[in-house]
Amino acid sequence: MAATPASGLAVLARGRTYTRALHLLTGAAVGPVCTLVYPGFPESLARTLLLSALVPVPLLLLLGMLPGVRRAEGIQARLLLVPRDENEISLARADSFTERRRTGVWLVVRMWWGLLFAGLLAQLLSLTGTVAAAPAAGGVHRAMGLEIQGGREHIWYLVFVPPLLLLVAVVVVGAGEVQLMLAARLLGPSPAERLADAERRAEDLLARNRLAGELHDSLGHALTASVLQAGAARELIDVDRDFVVRALTAIEETGRRALEDLERTLGYLKGEEDGPVRAARPTLEDIGPLLEASRAAGVAVTCRAAASFEEVPGVVAREAYRIIQESLTNAMKHAPGSAVDIGLDITGGRLEISVANTLVEEAGRVPGTGKGLRGLRERAALLGGRATAGAESGRWTVSASLPLRLGS
Repeated sequence: MAATPASGLAVLARGRTYTRALHLLTGAAVGPVCTLVYPGFPESLARTLLLSALVPVPLLLLLGMLPGVRRAEGIQARLLLVPRDENEISLARADSFTERRRTGVWLVVRMWWGLLFAGLLAQLLSLTGTVAAAPAAGGVHRAMGLEIQGGREHIWYLVFVPPLLLLVAVVVVGAGEVQLMLAARLLGPSPAERLADAERRAEDLLARNRLAGELHDSLGHALTASVLQAGAARELIDVDRDFVVRALTAIEETGRRALEDLERTLGYLKGEEDGPVRAARPTLEDIGPLLEASRAAGVAVTCRAAASFEEVPGVVAREAYRIIQESLTNAMKHAPGSAVDIGLDITGGRLEISVANTLVEEAGRVPGTGKGLRGLRERAALLGGRATAGAESGRWTVSASLPLRLGS
């Protein structure tokens, strides 16, 4: 898109244009200050500029070897250069020699580029001021090696003032952009830091997905069971009051467990590792109330456990509970009224889980998103196990095999 006068004025109105110029000028100030301390300013301007560019170099390279300098420069660059993406400039310490070397090079380049910018800006401003004042002053004036004759007859010089001011603006904006590019190149994250950041984001995403899975499984089951229980209680309120009481009790217990799951998940999000909201996650030992709540919803559930759960590790028992819970939820949602058979067995160092229900006609099924089944497979895979689901001989069966020893 071509630049317009309005867009150019908008750039000049942005605060970052001037904070970038400030960043350039502060970098340029290092050279003259160091030269003033030692060896002092010579009479020749060219020699002064040369000393200002060379004298501070050893000091800046040594300064770059300090680990904290990179972080300090990164903070300053973010505040004054205002990158479009803050991650372009790292705030990490320079813990490796490579990063310290890059920091030293950045300090030198920042000073050199700042000196060049300051010198060019001063010359352009001097030329602009001389051209603007020449018609009102007599004599001959010099700026940027040019001789400018003064006098009222040279009023036409004023025609050059707007282009010169525009050139000053272009230099300020362009130098700031180059400064930002240099900062991103020399203060930006190293490949190792980018890899570590990508791994951290992947871990955060995995943690969020795990929390989403917890909420999906626990709250999804609680809501499904409560809806079925409430519907059954409404139908039988005048026929079987004992069933209604059992259903309402089951809704209360289901809601309480869902609230505990929600509070525990919120505790994870708040970072409350040991807070009072960290209720214990349910395991296979808690499967009884889960089955009773399903039965109170009108689901005929049978459970066959061929072994004790004492030798099942806690993490395996917790994931097994969630797999069974999600399988029951799917059965209640997609096959309402069908009986559910649950089988648990320990064979060859693995916990074998089977949850089967009778398929119903398509007209009675509730369409699903498939998130629940993906969650089952992910839970099993995280433990080094496997989970499958599919229809066979008129029944829908969810099977999972989890190792009792992680990594086996």
